[in-house]
Amino acid sequence: MRIIGGKYRGMILIAPDNDKIRPTTDRMRETLFNIIQHGNGPGIRGSRVLDLFSGSGALGVEALSREAGHVTFVDKSQASMKLIRKNTALINNPANTIYLTQNAINVSKDQGLFNLIFIDPPYHQDLITPALLNIHNQNLLSDEGLVIIEYALDEEIDFTSFFEEIKTNKIGKARFSILKERFSDDQKGVQYH
Repeated sequence: MRIIGGKYRGMILIAPDNDKIRPTTDRMRETLFNIIQHGNGPGIRGSRVLDLFSGSGALGVEALSREAGHVTFVDKSQASMKLIRKNTALINNPANTIYLTQNAINVSKDQGLFNLIFIDPPYHQDLITPALLNIHNQNLLSDEGLVIIEYALDEEIDFTSFFEEIKTNKIGKARFSILKERFSDDQKGVQYH
């Protein structure tokens, strides 16, 4: 497990020592970040990133390496948060990070707006839809923001009526989808604080 691009490209991250944490593969991260960086959307540089179900922190650390303006890591596991802190220590403990040891489906709007939100929960646990509903209900996503979810190929995901899938791809036994929030005509251009 290594950082794919940016300032810390090639740096080896600390892998989990148990099978309860399933890090996003290097290939999946490379594909995701290339799409985010070069596709339609906010890009990485300067973005505020929310990494839900952070696990090893690989997605958030990758974003930091690519000059994200801020990353909030969220995981309810103390062991995961300890691993995330070890991995961010490898890139000199950036000051533009927050670590929340809590349930990832209960993030409050007090955390502010995010340009990119990663949702990478354990497979087959029905956690993606509640996380999407919380993102919508708490107004966590900026107008041009993107939600990136990773899930097993055989999982059926309800993106809710609040989000639309703009891109999907499968890599190995996993799939990712990139979503944007749907706005009614009277909501367009409104930022929620």
